[in-house]
Amino acid sequence: MGFDVSVAAEYDRWYQQPQGQYADALERELFQRLVQPQQGQSLLEIGCGTGHNLEFFRELGLDVTGIDPSEPMLQVAARRLGPGAKLILGKANGLNFDDNSFDIVALITILEFIPDPAGALKEAVRVSRERVYIGALNKASILGVTRRVKGKFRKSIYNQARFYTIREIEGMMKGAVDRASITWESALFFPLGWHRYCHQIDRFLSFKRNPFGAFLGICITR
Repeated sequence: MGFDVSVAAEYDRWYQQPQGQYADALERELFQRLVQPQQGQSLLEIGCGTGHNLEFFRELGLDVTGIDPSEPMLQVAARRLGPGAKLILGKANGLNFDDNSFDIVALITILEFIPDPAGALKEAVRVSRERVYIGALNKASILGVTRRVKGKFRKSIYNQARFYTIREIEGMMKGAVDRASITWESALFFPLGWHRYCHQIDRFLSFKRNPFGAFLGICITR
């Protein structure tokens, strides 16, 4: 699905707020722990949106490419990343890349918003050479429950999202991955508004195989 300009702006503003900055820091740390990227590796982000994650991946020394079905999102990403950014308008279920084209393929909060997540995952595995990283919103977390409840009473992007448990994602992977090693951890155990008071215990509970963290990180190593 595509998002308009107003949604793109709201998406970026959230990361400028204290709660967004806190969540972003832990999610990025989770990616680095699980994927252990090396400078010079190529990375494709499926559903790159405004380029927020691509900018971080590029700072890690990765050779980044982004694909997204929303032209407004890609326009924001192009301004963020500057000239020479490799950004492609396209959908997750029909990637126009050869097999094994990228060292790393990342799908971060994209499976929640597309009609055929299993098909998108299969495509990600096909074009990856070494690793596929999935970042997903956890249905079993306190934050996941809160977001779904709030969505019943007010307009929210999460009204359109399908949240997952780790078991549901593992089930999805069975049809997409053969002979691969799968590792996972989670982050953000407490509601984001509590981070000022609970950040130490939150970190203690994060970065483990904790099925109740709000953000699930899953790494498939081929």
